[in-house]
Amino acid sequence: MKKIKSSAATLAALLLLSGCGAKAPEKTVIADNTVVTATAPAETSGTAGTGELAKYKITCAEIAYKTLQADDIDYPPYMEVTDETMLSEVMGYDMSVAEDSCVYCQLVSADLFELAVIRASDDNIDAVKRQLGDRRDYLKDQAAFYPAQAAAADATIVSEQNGYCFLICSKDAEAVSKHILYYIMLN
Repeated sequence: MKKIKSSAATLAALLLLSGCGAKAPEKTVIADNTVVTATAPAETSGTAGTGELAKYKITCAEIAYKTLQADDIDYPPYMEVTDETMLSEVMGYDMSVAEDSCVYCQLVSADLFELAVIRASDDNIDAVKRQLGDRRDYLKDQAAFYPAQAAAADATIVSEQNGYCFLICSKDAEAVSKHILYYIMLN
């Protein structure tokens, strides 16, 4: 009887650790000096005001999360940037023009990776595209020191689709862009 209970307890522990065959989150999110395992953003039926509910049914966090879960792209270790000081003073993002946003960057400094998805009001789309363009120029001209970093910086994409502006700094920027556009178009 003890062997059965011991075996059952061991099996239960292994199932909990393995997630019963489900794919465990592999990414790490660091926000305000707290390390947690990445989880899916809460599903929403729209986060914009009632006048814009039909236009924006997916959040920037949902687009970024789903894109980062793509199995066909090998992302370096990354973190979500939620600290306002980091976003504004270090990365140069002015989120006062954003209605919604989500920014990820590399966790290990030897890699160069950044994914920013920003939704701005119609009045601020050009301002957001300008700051994403400035960020792309910084990544290309000042942030890339090693050949792999230069390749990622040179492949950087800045684009806008249906009110969502995005920057992708990755060696696989074209493939990442296809995922982002897919989720925006599903909106």
